[in-house]
Amino acid sequence: MTPDFNPGPLRQAWATSPDLREPSEGRGRAVLLPVGAVEQHGPHLPLGVDIWLATAVSLAAAAGEADIRVAEPMPFGVSPHHRAFPGTLSLRPQSFIAVLVDVCACLAADGFLPVIVNGHGGNRGALQVAVAELGAAGIRAAALTYFDLIAADAAAILPDVAHGTGHACALETSLMLHLFAAAVRRDRIPEGGTPPGWPDPHLYAAGGLVVWRGFEEINPTGVIGTPADASPERGAALFDAAVRETRAAIRKLVATYSMRTQP
Repeated sequence: MTPDFNPGPLRQAWATSPDLREPSEGRGRAVLLPVGAVEQHGPHLPLGVDIWLATAVSLAAAAGEADIRVAEPMPFGVSPHHRAFPGTLSLRPQSFIAVLVDVCACLAADGFLPVIVNGHGGNRGALQVAVAELGAAGIRAAALTYFDLIAADAAAILPDVAHGTGHACALETSLMLHLFAAAVRRDRIPEGGTPPGWPDPHLYAAGGLVVWRGFEEINPTGVIGTPADASPERGAALFDAAVRETRAAIRKLVATYSMRTQP
């Protein structure tokens, strides 16, 4: 399966400017802004994993929903912890936040509810700041990270979610095998798991302590988790869960915080 990323009616940019002045085109509508990263994903996955997966989840969540559209993706994220690996492109947190605030402010001024759909763990802190900054300016916006919404599903689908997920891991590799199989270098998928380290770097580890570490310090391969546990079938189940939970969250946001109050 390869998602259709070509321009089409699900994309906000497919509309003309006059279209968006019509109440029927705007009232109660959420616009999803996919964000992610362009960064290393071990020896077996391409640099575009995070933004491709966030975009795929966003487009699938919007499919069939008359009041949800998808903005053009913002590919670059906060990735300095991956810069030891070639190909990683990183924004400073303040640059990332500034762009998000500007884009979401435009969407809100036009009467839409901006919902940021994130696919990169390193963006989480900056997203909280961006949403808070928008709120302080009187602008309602929301952000979610799709893999945070499917922790319970991942625990049921993957053989060892506690140690198998993190980065370029069983979860991301499974999703890529399902959605973008041609981009996965299967012969390079590393065996084994994450070297011992503290704090626990895995995706669903308990929080409470933050220490900045470069990924080369955690694992020279740039991988956290067990990508050898991945399969296309697990990817299909994880993707279905991500779409379901993301759509449910957006539906609740639209019902609760719809921005359009006038024609």
